[in-house]
Amino acid sequence: IYDKYKGFGNLKGMQVTGVADVIEPFSNEYISIAEFKKIPIDMLRKLPEPINLIKIIPKRIVYLNSDFQKEGFASRQAIEFY
Repeated sequence: IYDKYKGFGNLKGMQVTGVADVIEPFSNEYISIAEFKKIPIDMLRKLPEPINLIKIIPKRIVYLNSDFQKEGFASRQAIEFY
């Protein structure tokens, strides 16, 4: 996830690392998420190939925002999940 590069003093971005899992097309979880996103299941079933849904369970998130330095914080912030 990133924002368009506007110069070194305006950096913004996020990196998420973790465990990725492909959700089986048309499983209960797949249908539940499609319904939540208001994507019609009938439309998905008519596609020549199913839309892949990848679930990421984050282990670490690093967020970069140059604006944090204006408030006295480090521009790079990280959180780890155990």
